[in-house]
Amino acid sequence: MHRRAHPQDRDPVASARLPLGGVRRTRLGARRRARVSEPRTLTADSRPVVAAKARLRWDARSSRHLLLYPERGLILNPTAADVIQLCTGAHTVADIVDRLAAKYAPQPRETVEREVLTFLVNMADRGLIREHDD
Repeated sequence: MHRRAHPQDRDPVASARLPLGGVRRTRLGARRRARVSEPRTLTADSRPVVAAKARLRWDARSSRHLLLYPERGLILNPTAADVIQLCTGAHTVADIVDRLAAKYAPQPRETVEREVLTFLVNMADRGLIREHDD
């Protein structure tokens, strides 16, 4: 007995609203929820490192640092580039804050610390920074 193909199988560019067919919805949803709910916590003792999928590159044409990752890239301002360059796993977040506070001396240390932590958490949420494994 030969059955006809499902409507979405006939058109390789079927509507995204068509049912998933053989894919179990509960499993797909659970996988997505697990990925979103992963905690991204960085403390002063954390040792951030650039993820394996990301590369810091200097673009001579625009005279700026770029953080490149699969099919995307970020143009970094000089301060963000300074933070990423220190994310080698050798420095703690507190060390990074101390170095940047010394470099940008007129800024209060608390402001530098808040900005660095916000930036690192944002990069960790994108999967571009992770905590160094000891």
